[in-house]
Amino acid sequence: MGSITRILAVAQTTFRETIRNKILHNMLGFAVVMFGLAWVISSWSVGEPEKVITDLGLTITVLAGVVIAIFAGIVLVHGEVDRKTILPILAKPLPRWEYVLGKFIGFSGAVMLVYIGMNIILIVFLAALGSSVSMQLIQAIYLSMWEVLLVVALALMFSTFTSPWLAALCTIIIFIAGRFSYDIKFFLEANPEAATGPLLRVLYVIIPNLSYFNLRHEAVHLLQIPAATVLTATLYGLVYCAIVLIMASLAFRNKDLA
Repeated sequence: MGSITRILAVAQTTFRETIRNKILHNMLGFAVVMFGLAWVISSWSVGEPEKVITDLGLTITVLAGVVIAIFAGIVLVHGEVDRKTILPILAKPLPRWEYVLGKFIGFSGAVMLVYIGMNIILIVFLAALGSSVSMQLIQAIYLSMWEVLLVVALALMFSTFTSPWLAALCTIIIFIAGRFSYDIKFFLEANPEAATGPLLRVLYVIIPNLSYFNLRHEAVHLLQIPAATVLTATLYGLVYCAIVLIMASLAFRNKDLA
């Protein structure tokens, strides 16, 4: 059995297990309720309610995707290690990096299925308001997908070497810091001689810059989004996910499963 076949086997099993997770169904239902509330709020606005729906809808789908990624992802590896069900899996000719990659692919597929479903519901709500689907909205949804995938990779990485709650805490902290990474850059530019400058520069490089994936403003106001912006953000997300998965594989390779 080749490497790709083994990875896909792990991915398929992980996808089936994840798709049955109640948190996915609960978050999908939560998103529907929140879209309904956004619709009600938009009716109070003066003028363009579709802008309110777009703004709140994009925020809801990202946050719901992140919640799923964190609270389902933190037990992705730790749960099998804790139950010892991973031992017969790794007893087969399955390198640990293949196991980690298969887990990521399968879990990402399940999360993306729910994420796409939430965005389809968002589009339906916008269509009910008579709003057409703009290219800016599609681009915003696409890049938000990379933000969620990056959180999936982080949750998986922490799941390989620490407890679920510590993994959740670390992932949440990095997600929040990544959302404010632009502010770190702004602070460094405004205060180049600050005593905390060297530490903040290191953090700015290490922490994912999630502002690359945030096109909500452009989608709401139908501003032109250069193709280079989308391509750069895509490459950034791809490279960052790859680095995180390599770190996860290295951490899991050195983990004592006995």
